Amino acid sequence: GGSGGGGGGGGSTQQKETRTLTQITPGAAAIMKVSNPQLGLKEIIINVNNPAQNVKISVTKFDDKPAQVSIAKTGKIYKYLEIKAENIGNKLDKATIKIQISKSWLVSNGLPNDKVALFKYDNVSREWEQLKTTYMGSDANNEEYDAEISSFSFFAIGEITPPPEEEIPQPQQEETEIQPPLEIEQPQQQNKT
Repeated sequence: GGSGGGGGGGGSTQQKETRTLTQITPGAAAIMKVSNPQLGLKEIIINVNNPAQNVKISVTKFDDKPAQVSIAKTGKIYKYLEIKAENIGNKLDKATIKIQISKSWLVSNGLPNDKVALFKYDNVSREWEQLKTTYMGSDANNEEYDAEISSFSFFAIGEITPPPEEEIPQPQQEETEIQPPLEIEQPQQQNKT
């Protein structure tokens, strides 16, 4: 059964924030401020290539991998998020996501501030794609980053991990490296007179 309880909640509680941007025009960025610090975002800046009206943007945080995502992101995860936009269609030029990562989370996970990024889940390849994430500085409690996206989907803020398999077979390397040293025969030759 579901427990009553107000604010906190455990398990797979979702935290969600929604805003409607009445009018977005090309050349003028629209900014959605995110007030809930649990979401790990400070704001979303949206640029369009055609005018859009009543664009509804929602950000949902998941405690664990969202059910619609078939594969978990490797490494340490700060937040799983879903960012959705209604009434924007193909008018989105790009959006900049301003991310905040708690310094205490980085410290407790042993991660330097340049080893985290925003990742986007690709539904087709079923892979987490690392997005260009730029470190912007910090405030008292958070490290701040900008990441640029071209479409909305499921995202993860988390550790930059090496790719799962190295696909660079180098069979020829090993043979050329094993060369016996050539200087063994010299020392005895000098005493022969």
